[in-house]
Amino acid sequence: MDTKPNVVVGPPDDDGLRKVVIDGKSKGKVWSHHELQKVLRRAGVDPKTDIEWRGGNCTVWPAHSWGRRMTGAVMAAGFLATAAMCAWIGVKDSLDALTFAGRVTGFVFLFMAAVELVAFAAGFDYWRKRKMRYSGPALLFGALIELFVALVLILMYFANRGRPAYALCLVLWAGLMVCASWSLWMLYRRRVWKALRYPGRIAIGAIVSTVLVVTNLAYTQIYLPSISRTLVQGTADIGRPSLNKDGTKMFLPVRLHLKNSGEVPVHILGSIYWIHLKLASDPKDRVKLLKPGELVKPPGEELSPGEEIAADVVAEIAKPADANYEAVTAQVEAYAFRQDRMKLDVKYERSGRWRGKLEKEGKGDDPPSPIKDRKEYFRYQAPISQSSELLNLTRGRERVTVWWLYRPLPAVYVHVASPDDKKVLDLKDPTQQRQAIDRYGLAFVRGSLAQTPYPQLLREAQVRRPK
Repeated sequence: MDTKPNVVVGPPDDDGLRKVVIDGKSKGKVWSHHELQKVLRRAGVDPKTDIEWRGGNCTVWPAHSWGRRMTGAVMAAGFLATAAMCAWIGVKDSLDALTFAGRVTGFVFLFMAAVELVAFAAGFDYWRKRKMRYSGPALLFGALIELFVALVLILMYFANRGRPAYALCLVLWAGLMVCASWSLWMLYRRRVWKALRYPGRIAIGAIVSTVLVVTNLAYTQIYLPSISRTLVQGTADIGRPSLNKDGTKMFLPVRLHLKNSGEVPVHILGSIYWIHLKLASDPKDRVKLLKPGELVKPPGEELSPGEEIAADVVAEIAKPADANYEAVTAQVEAYAFRQDRMKLDVKYERSGRWRGKLEKEGKGDDPPSPIKDRKEYFRYQAPISQSSELLNLTRGRERVTVWWLYRPLPAVYVHVASPDDKKVLDLKDPTQQRQAIDRYGLAFVRGSLAQTPYPQLLREAQVRRPK
């Protein structure tokens, strides 16, 4: 005669699960009567056998399946979205970030992406069989990281005054923050940390370790490099002049220098030099432009600490003996940015266009005032990337434009802004772009002014005139 198995279904616990015991052996917990039937079949027990119900009959199932599935689905969507965002940032920054701190941040985001994937997988166990003891804490860590990532991205977006083109990303991050807050509330109600033996010690150890590591990295890899000086110096040296045989032309050699005297590598965005003659006894102190040009061509060249760029140019003065000049002046100006703050597009050096070429391309209205009022100008323009993908996402698209102004007075001006940003530029204020200076270490280089009396140069040239 067959002995009927003893089946006991316990009362619902705090989560609505009911424990199933067959012949004194636990067979797990179930959410519903349907799951109970499957447990009985796997154990070889007739589903119609007598069951001892404790804490409620067969109609008492507090945990509704549709509610669990909806909760699990929402959490899983948040974990997957956060993992995708962290993986995108982590892969790019761990390989291509311009600084060590940026690459470390990339690996941190990759680690957080892995934790989010573990939380996503743990959700299948927690919202179904709960065979894994730590599936609940895994969900808790995943929700905490989701909230942390969302808050960091939103705060950086507003701190960096993100562009409207990235408003869709802002909506996504806000959605992640709401989803993470709701997930934490749901997990708090279920006391999921009780599965850990010493949750308080684990939390304190994690917080202390994180603070120590972050503080050390912030000081050594972020603070110290950030206070390193950007110092580029420009000089011009007027050489010994000479005359041709008939004395109708004077040739004046000038040596031009740009040197990185600072502690960080830089790129030269744009440069200009000019040599002019000051007219003698002129009440308006007017000058005659003798020779302008670019010192670094094509622009974008890197200058390491201690490295120097030099060029020799020769200016020509017609009828030097008949001219009434007071002095010859030479000077160099340039713009440089820190190599560890910005990445310049490779097409920048080939983007040069004169005014006539811009007008033929339908970009005659592109220059802002007062550049459009100049008769002659040259333009370089290209998109730029931030030092990390994290900053690219939170700052938005930007580009750099260098205006090389030829006449009446030579000048070079750099404009770093969103492609949609249109504003009047103040050419007399090289520090107008305070934001670009703070973000990229943009530095305006005004070289020392070299000036020599013209009569002195003429005497030297006449002494050296070939017989």
